[in-house]
Amino acid sequence: MLEAIGRIVVIFAIAFVVLLAGALSFCAFTIHTKRIIFPNLVLFIINLLYEPLRRLLSFFHVDPALIDKVSVEIRNALNYPDFASTNLEERVLILPQCIRSTECPAKLSSLDGIHCIECGKCAIGELSASCKELGIRMYISPGGTFTGRILMHCRPKAVIGIACYPNLNEGMLNTKLIGVPSQGVPLTTPGCVNTTVDYETIINKCKMQISK
Repeated sequence: MLEAIGRIVVIFAIAFVVLLAGALSFCAFTIHTKRIIFPNLVLFIINLLYEPLRRLLSFFHVDPALIDKVSVEIRNALNYPDFASTNLEERVLILPQCIRSTECPAKLSSLDGIHCIECGKCAIGELSASCKELGIRMYISPGGTFTGRILMHCRPKAVIGIACYPNLNEGMLNTKLIGVPSQGVPLTTPGCVNTTVDYETIINKCKMQISK
């Protein structure tokens, strides 16, 4: 009996190692070639082995956010058809508060986040003006829980999210669970304050549409 249990444990251990190796291989391939193969399978394996993969990368002194980066790229590709089929006015752009100026005078609403007054102290004001021209609603969220509150309040058909890779991956998973297609744009300089992002990439994501 003990021998049989031992064999089962060994088989599971080998299968676990093979899955880890396979997931890392797919991640490396995606990063180096910019190509995505078997996206649903890769995403399933990454979700299944998320924490072990991150810990393994940390053990080898590799940034564990690599796993989140691959996940975000795959989610962007998979979500593109549904996202691009929505009208611009059905979309919302959600920004993290960390990209605003440390001297930002905007006030926080308990219902829909921080209200940008386009004071010119940071680039969010220009982004706010662009969103108004496109008909896209823009929100600045002070945190992940608050983001969920915003989505419940505005009930969009599609979401563009801005965050560091781990938060972006988690946020895109959450929007998937509520049936809302999303596109993610990672911060170019992560952190808690004075972070940066490519605003041109954000606008391009906002404008994405499939010709009808």
